[in-house]
Formats: sequence, structure tokens, C-alpha cells
Amino acid sequence: MILVSNFKKIIFFLIFFSFIVSCESEPKSHELAGSTFGTYYKLKYYSYQNNIIRQTEIDSIFEKFNNSFSTYQSNSTISKINSGQNVQLDDLFLDIFYKSKTLYDKTNGMFDPSIGLLLEYYGFGPEKQTSYNSNINLIMQSVGFNKLNIVNDQLVKKNISTKLDFNAIAKGYAVDIISKLLNSKDIYNYLIDIGGEIRSKGMNLEKNSFWTVAINNPDLDSNKKFYKILQLNDKSIATSGNYRNYRIDSITNKKYVHTLNPLNGKSEQTDILSASVVANTCFEADAFATALMAGNFNDAKELIKKNNLIQVYLIYVNSENKVSDYYTDGFSNYFIIP
Repeated sequence: MILVSNFKKIIFFLIFFSFIVSCESEPKSHELAGSTFGTYYKLKYYSYQNNIIRQTEIDSIFEKFNNSFSTYQSNSTISKINSGQNVQLDDLFLDIFYKSKTLYDKTNGMFDPSIGLLLEYYGFGPEKQTSYNSNINLIMQSVGFNKLNIVNDQLVKKNISTKLDFNAIAKGYAVDIISKLLNSKDIYNYLIDIGGEIRSKGMNLEKNSFWTVAINNPDLDSNKKFYKILQLNDKSIATSGNYRNYRIDSITNKKYVHTLNPLNGKSEQTDILSASVVANTCFEADAFATALMAGNFNDAKELIKKNNLIQVYLIYVNSENKVSDYYTDGFSNYFIIP
């Protein structure tokens, strides 16, 4: 009787253990969401209980970025630099600086984080301007990322008036840093979204498909919210557009858009309404999307020819004043709804 009783206990234990293992054989869905960098963030991923991402880990990444790049924090590295202080640069700042140098060259100067004074001039910087009486020619002398260098981990400016703004790359790079965190914990199915800068990997296991993302319709009056629906796997996408972020001068009623042309200093709506870029890294997608929006349609096509490692989707107004689209051959691979 004792042997039979022990045997039953062993069988029960094996069944119970098998049940526990089967419960853990499928990763569970986890989500984190909130606000950062003046926008939203969302993180959805699948993992087992022993390797979840904690909110404090995400908050720590955002804190580091704000300490380096927030122009709205007076004690951040970039604010100190913009106010003329000599600052020993941290590793994060140095990394983005050198990445920006490369992208500045790849985009023929259309991506340029040295436009801080221009942003203020048009009312998009942290120090809002109430009029446009500043000398634009003097401001343009401060613009040009090729006028900046790093010496002994300090920024050296050829023009002391130059102000930096890394908003066109920081969100995308934060996405990449979070992606590295997930990979380090052996999490391989996830979607990261910071204000529309997105990176996906693996699959949405609940739907048994690759991750679905959308390009918004720039026509805000349309009943059709999305212009295109895409599926991504192990790729990043960023979209830039001027149809939401603009301001109207209260005196002249002139419209100023937030994507500035760093070559001529203008803040004007071009024939491009929206630029979406798919790339291997989100910081590249982020920077290229901004660069493509800074010029007109012909400028964008020349830039695309020079950089064949990115895939691009443009929504623009054609010569007949009709909304049209243009995309690279590789971009069509991501369409799930034609």
C-alpha cells in the first residue's frame, strides 16, 4: 500500500510538473505605454515571466536621453552647449553626434541638427519667438553641421551662436536602444513605437503574423485614416509630415512648417506631404524621413538615388495638383493592402 501511494504521488507530481511546463511553453504578451519626449510611447512584446522588461528600465533610458538631448531642460547637456557652456560630453551624446555627422553627409546636408536658431526663429524651439525681426542671414551663418567638431570629448563650434537640436534622430535612436535591451533579454517578438518611430522584430504571436503598421493619411478631413497598411519584420520605419505640426503667424497669417530646409533656411510647405522610410535602424529611418521632407519632390528623388539601402514611400502633390504617391521597388514588399 505504501508503494502504491508513493507511486500515485509521483504520477501526480509528474502531471503537475508537465502542466506547469506547458503553461510556460508559450511566451505571454506584455505591454508598456506612457509619454516621453513630448509624445507617446508603446511597447508590446512576448516573453516568459522570468525575462520581462520593467518600467524602471524603460524610464532609465528616457531619463538618459532627456539629460543629454532635451532642449526644454536647462541642465541637459544640449541646453548647456546651446547657452555657450563648455561641457564634457557623455557617451550617448558622442554617439549621436557621430551618427549625425554620417547622416549629414549622406543627405547632402538636408539632415542637419545645427538648426536650433532657425527653429527658434520660426517659433518651433524651446524659446518661442513672438516676431520675425531677427536677421535670417546671420542665423544661417550659424547653421551647418560641418562647422562642428569634437575635441577631447568637448564640442567645438566655428560659430559660437550655433544651437543644436537632435529631435530628428533622438526618438529613433531611443527605439534602437530599447530594441537592444529586448534582444539582450532574449526577447525576439516585439513592436516598439515612440511617437510614430517604430521598430519591429519577429511576430505578433496573438495574430500569428508579422507586425502591422500604418502610414497615416495626410488629408485630415478624409474618412480614410490610413493611407497604407504595412507588415514589418526586423525593420524600422519612421514617417515625417508637416500636415499636423505647423504654426500660423498671427500678423501675416503665413503658414510655417516645422521641417526646415537647412540649406536655404526656409520653413515652407513643399509638394511633399509625407515621407516614410524603412531602414535597418530606427535612427536612420528617423533622420532620412526628416531629410526627405526638407526639400521638394525632385530633391527627394535625388536623395533616394544616392541612398539605395533605404526604402521610401512619399505622398506628394503632383503637377496636376492632385495627391499622388511614389515609392521605391523594395517598399512594395511591405504592402499588405495595395
